[in-house]
Amino acid sequence: MAENVVLRYRDGRTERATLDPIDPTREVLTVNSEDGGTNDVPFTALKAVFYPRIHPDEPLEEATGSMLAVEFADGEVIRGVALYNPERNGFFLYPTDRSKNDRIFVVNSAIMSIEVERLQ
Repeated sequence: MAENVVLRYRDGRTERATLDPIDPTREVLTVNSEDGGTNDVPFTALKAVFYPRIHPDEPLEEATGSMLAVEFADGEVIRGVALYNPERNGFFLYPTDRSKNDRIFVVNSAIMSIEVERLQ
């Protein structure tokens, strides 16, 4: 099932798109275009994929994993809960503030540093 997302590229561009589920074992993700076609975007071009929270009244999926602070090459730091696996091309991070984004797919190669933080 395709979902509405916001693609954040490493060069600073932002693009709204629809995607089928992301397979973190692949090296590309397939973006669905408005004309019904598809376009493969390599993970090397992406920083992260944001899944906006469209229905704020719906209950949130419970986040499991470790509390992480993820720093990107552009200096942005996002904190959240994730099951981080460096062997994959990326992972889903559930941000601590989920009022705008339900989850974020973080591209591993776009990370400058990652730290495990203590839960308070």
